[in-house]
Amino acid sequence: MIDLKNPTIVLVNGEFPKHKSALDFLNFDYNIICTDGSADKLEEHGIPPKIIIGDFDSTKIIHKKNEALWIERQDQNKTDLEKAFEWCLSKNIKKIILLGAGGLREDHMLGNLFVVSKFSDLFEIEVVTNHSTIFCIKGSKTIEAKIGQQISIVAAENVERITVTGLKYSLTNEPLSPSSRAISNEAIREKFSIECTDKIFLFLNHID
Repeated sequence: MIDLKNPTIVLVNGEFPKHKSALDFLNFDYNIICTDGSADKLEEHGIPPKIIIGDFDSTKIIHKKNEALWIERQDQNKTDLEKAFEWCLSKNIKKIILLGAGGLREDHMLGNLFVVSKFSDLFEIEVVTNHSTIFCIKGSKTIEAKIGQQISIVAAENVERITVTGLKYSLTNEPLSPSSRAISNEAIREKFSIECTDKIFLFLNHID
């Protein structure tokens, strides 16, 4: 029986983790949920998946020879990531680290971020790619950073008001629409704060 823990790792079938920030999550004793074809990539790197979710149209792993928990979800109107998040919700999982969401196909990356936005009120979700760590935020949050780290903010929807302190370029109760206006900022302290009325994507670029 699988002991569900927080956080739970969800690995989707994008670019496999290479950067230390992403790889570290695969080296700890976390539950790793794979969406279809990502299970093949995980096994190729010597790590057995514990849970595989999807319609199994892109995995080459032989079901009977694998000890993972196989959860079949055939709904073609939902992505495998949505199916994985819905299953996590049914198991009362509170925090998810999403890996493999970037790289390869840009349409998949954008779709993954929309799914993260959709579920961000239900889970604490941290997206870790080979280039950045991404959060979807609404309300108030204080984030740790390294001085000089590149920070970008992209509105996930029209934001009525946003205030940002601790970055090189601050915002004070300003509206923000989905645009490139708030990208390529820079941390000037080891912590910065965001307060926003509506959802934004926050990108913390890896600096090493």
